[in-house]
Amino acid sequence: MPGLPFDILVVTDRVVCERAGKTVIAAIAQLLHSPCSHRVAILVRDKEAPQARVGETIQTLQPMAQAAGAMLLAHTHVELALAFGLDGVHVASTAALGPVRSQLLPGMLLGASRHGQDPLNEADLGLADYATISPIYRPTSKPDDTREPLGLSGLKTCTQRSARPLVALGGIRPGRVAPAVKCGAAAIAISGAILQADDPADLLQQLWIELSEARQELFDPVE
Repeated sequence: MPGLPFDILVVTDRVVCERAGKTVIAAIAQLLHSPCSHRVAILVRDKEAPQARVGETIQTLQPMAQAAGAMLLAHTHVELALAFGLDGVHVASTAALGPVRSQLLPGMLLGASRHGQDPLNEADLGLADYATISPIYRPTSKPDDTREPLGLSGLKTCTQRSARPLVALGGIRPGRVAPAVKCGAAAIAISGAILQADDPADLLQQLWIELSEARQELFDPVE
């Protein structure tokens, strides 16, 4: 299974940022100061905002992401991804992948949200490049989420049966990255914890180092 062009997927959340007293733009600008930002993909997600407002956010973030070497994806809005020449699109678990894939240009990523009960087989994910799998732990950005977390055993089961690389999402923080990687996660996704952090760039670096070291152990174990 091919690897992904990013290691960490940062999912924007306007409400979380507002609770922390900052804007999405400010939070992303902070984290892009990290030396590992070239291995990051920013997913612009705001389900409640009109498309025009999401477009304004993308327009502001795009030059920042390009300068840092980070990827920029749009959630749901294929038209915006095409108009701005973004790196790809991520869609909800209820979206049909065929119509979305048919609109994307060659080389554009297609990601999809998935949960533990989803098939994750070729028929389900064959047109996607990756899927987020959630929640692994209770999400920081959704304190009222009542779904039972998959945990590491659930994550491992999902990665073993998935036809595409899975990105671990939900409650990811330092100390939880290496176990997720060792359970088969191709990358990690984070939202609330990093957006409301005092130093998002430092947290991003911590996560990436832990991920990189876990991969090193997997592929070059110490005897």
